[in-house]
Order: sequence, then C-alpha cells, then structure tokens
Amino acid sequence: MDIGRLVIAAQVAQDMADAAALGAGRELPEYSTAQSVALDLVAANNKLVGGFPAICSPDDGDITFWDVNETVPGFGELGGVAWAMQVTTHVPVAYIFARLVGLEGATISRSCTVVRMPIGGVPICPMWINYGTDYLYGQQQNLLMADGPHYENIPGSFGWLEPPSGDKNTFSDLLRDYQVPAEMVAANYVSIDGIVTARTGVAVGHWRKALETAPDGLARLERATWEQWAGNTFECFRKGNPRLMLVPMVEYLGGNGANAEFLIHAFGAFWLESVDSYGQPKSVTGRFIQYNMPGAGGDALSPETGLWTVKMVQ
Repeated sequence: MDIGRLVIAAQVAQDMADAAALGAGRELPEYSTAQSVALDLVAANNKLVGGFPAICSPDDGDITFWDVNETVPGFGELGGVAWAMQVTTHVPVAYIFARLVGLEGATISRSCTVVRMPIGGVPICPMWINYGTDYLYGQQQNLLMADGPHYENIPGSFGWLEPPSGDKNTFSDLLRDYQVPAEMVAANYVSIDGIVTARTGVAVGHWRKALETAPDGLARLERATWEQWAGNTFECFRKGNPRLMLVPMVEYLGGNGANAEFLIHAFGAFWLESVDSYGQPKSVTGRFIQYNMPGAGGDALSPETGLWTVKMVQ
C-alpha cells in the first residue's frame, strides 16, 4: 500500500509540474507573471487531487528561468528570442504500514522544463502582408490591398499568394480555411526564408466569399458569429476561431504579375475584424496578436516570427 501511494504521488507531482510549466511558459519572458501563473495552477490543481497536495516554493528554487542565449540543461542553447523555465513540485507522502519499521514517510519530487520559442513554418494562408508593417499588438490596424504587387510608401499593404502546391483551385479553400483536407494543408506548408509568388487576377468576389460573405454562409466573418465563437475577442478566443489568420509577412523582391516574388521573414497572427471589398483601395481591418501555437514545432535559434510555441523539453 505504501509503494502504491508513492506511485500515485509521483504521478500527481509530474502532472502538477507539467501543467504549471506549460501554462506559465506562455507568459515568458515576463518572469514575475510566469511565476504567478505557475503557482496559481499548482494551487488550483491541489483542490482536485485530494490527499496528495503538491508544494512549489520559488524561495527554495522550485521555479527556474533561463534567459536568451543561455543553455538549458537537457535541451541546449537558446537564441536571441527564446526563453525557458522549469517548475518542480513536491508531494509529501505519509507511510501507513512502513511506520511499523520506523519509516515515517517520503517526499516525491518531479520537474518539467519548457521553452517558449518562435516557430519556423505554418500551413499557408494565401495572403501576404508587407514585412514593414509594425506589430501594433492589440491596436486596430487598417491594411490596404496592393494593386502593383505593392503600394509605394503605404505600410501594411497586402495582396494574394499563389498556393505553393501550384494548384490554383485551392486558393479560395486555403483562404477560407474551412474543413481543409489534411493533404491540402501539407502540400501548402511554408517556412521562414521561403520564397512565394504573387497570385494575380483574383476577382474581388473570390476573396470576399472567403473572408466576408458567401452564399453558403461559410466565409470567415460569417462563421465567427457561430455559437462557439460568438463573443470571442482577440484577447480571449476559443480554438479554431475563423477570425484568426496566420499570414506570411514578406519582403517584395521584384517581378510583376504572377512573376512577383516575396521573401518570408515572419508570420503575423492577424485577428480579422472587417473587410472593405467595395472601397478604393480595398482593405481589411484587424489587430495583430501574439499567438502561441499548440503543438507546433519551434526553433530556439530562430529570429522572432510573430508566432510562438511552448514546448515541453524535459
């Protein structure tokens, strides 16, 4: 029975450490906030586990941080925009039968280390945004559609991209992002430092039906009114909200028409709020947000990409 209690305590300690580190890692590099979140998560989970409460004390070194360019044990070097933290929890266990031989109990300790780092690539949303656009996180921004492939001296210009797969018929499906087949997603994956080309001759009706209104009611802004997303904001939204667009941030390299080329420097997580498909120039309005992608692969040595992953590394 005592051995069984130790096994249970070890699992509780590990679950607590995992939950606290993964939840708090999203707050890096705000160390004080991350520490508070970790402690809050341990306290919240303690209410659920009954007789095996966990202890986590920053004063005793139970929360450790690694800054940029430092080396994380068991993982390796961090780059200039990556951070790591470790959370350790302890679960005291009082013995029942082992007391007969003078053993009072033991304390089980478990740790979890996570890294918050930039991601290197995402399935493409076939829309580009000028890399010169400032990430004014949380502030409403109006982006003007390019007619060139680019407007001169207008920050925040955007346009359309050819799907990397070369299948022009996938443009509307990728832009709408509704029940896109897995094989289509895999065929249209793009990465930092990749080169993409412009898609020309896109009639307004095509992207309006993907973003604003469509006869089947499945445009992004129409789906955003569905019950599971109604009331969501860019500060607090449910998984899969169609307002969220992961868009390549690009530098125009040269060329005209379908030969126009763009270099991907980063990705923008853009919260779509409205579309003006009738004005001149046409535009979209929304807000950039800092977005942590669940389950995405990251590179601790990459430059800032605008999108992040919190990865459990040990």
